[in-house]
Amino acid sequence: MSFNTEKIIVKNEDTGKDEDVKLFYSTITDNVGITCGDQEVFLTQDQFEALAYLMRRCFFTRDMLDKMQVAINRCECPYNVFSSHNESTWDLEVEKD
Repeated sequence: MSFNTEKIIVKNEDTGKDEDVKLFYSTITDNVGITCGDQEVFLTQDQFEALAYLMRRCFFTRDMLDKMQVAINRCECPYNVFSSHNESTWDLEVEKD
């Protein structure tokens, strides 16, 4: 059983402030959580797989996913990626290129 959160800090174009974009998973509850600033969405595994399916079908989101997959395959990173098991201590996992 595991619990992990990863985050990327991005600038909110509307407010001009830095905000965390977090991806959380728990193998205990089989849930995935996504947090962007103050907004949260928690999905079951089936719901997340349905969302992934829709994102791959949509030309707009598919292009974004493909762009990020190319970056990952090339070992490029446009973001600093942080990881935590308790969300109070964050470790830099991947440094921005």
